[in-house]
Amino acid sequence: MNARSWGPTAGPAGPLGTALADCATAGFSGVLHVIGAPGGTIYFAQGGVAAIETPWSPSAEVMLLRSGRIREPDWEAAYAAAAVARGHMRSELLSRSLIGAGELEAMLRSTLADAMFALAAGFVDTCRAEATTLEHVLALEPAADAAWLVAEARRRMQVLAAFPDPPLGARERVMAVPGALRAATMRGGGRDEILALADGRRTARDLAFALGHGLYTTLLTIARMRAEGLLAPAAQGAAEPDPRTYRQASPSADAGAVSALPRRHKERLPQPQRSGDPNSRPLPAVLRLLRPRAEGH
Repeated sequence: MNARSWGPTAGPAGPLGTALADCATAGFSGVLHVIGAPGGTIYFAQGGVAAIETPWSPSAEVMLLRSGRIREPDWEAAYAAAAVARGHMRSELLSRSLIGAGELEAMLRSTLADAMFALAAGFVDTCRAEATTLEHVLALEPAADAAWLVAEARRRMQVLAAFPDPPLGARERVMAVPGALRAATMRGGGRDEILALADGRRTARDLAFALGHGLYTTLLTIARMRAEGLLAPAAQGAAEPDPRTYRQASPSADAGAVSALPRRHKERLPQPQRSGDPNSRPLPAVLRLLRPRAEGH
């Protein structure tokens, strides 16, 4: 299969599900361009998914750097060495003992599952396959099974749909409920970081990139915090409406379902903060500075 396209009417599973199944069956190696919102690029290696890029889900690079697992100077040194030697970033990270082989594989698989979830949760208009050599900064070896990724995306959508509150979309803004921020109260589980940043202007996607967490993990934590009365959606009209919310998902919903798609401008991925930026301090050290003042102070 050198080149092929799938349109909005390509099968009951929608173009994304059909395209993934066809590429896996054909043992396809190349890129699958997903046109939609958010849209993205899926990299195939002999029928398996080796990498996914989409503006709604943080990449492995973002997660490793924002979480502090790898320091930015170490990443840049490894990247430069890999580029000069025309080698693989994976080999450089492992040879420099910046991360273990098992941890890196787990991180890449988690990143793939999160990116597939982001694609499945949005609109897919068309898909276009293009045979080419695999060129990606961090590709998973061996590649992941496409059917597993789709099933995992469907499962995650069902989990979010099971909460009593209507699920929020990736581009909906959230804010802390008045009184939720109390001095000397630490809740753990990532709640404090989200409370510190949930000012009504940041979306769930923004929070995921800022904290170096997956989109699904961020949405799941937000759903739990809404159930606990800590977070609420921002005021009506403050956010651009999400093209699709997870309330449409059900145990029988197909992750590749699509509908008509208006043309949108491609979003740009946020870039990691530079090490010289004074705002790039570890988040827990500045939580109190980010929190709004309590009443009476």
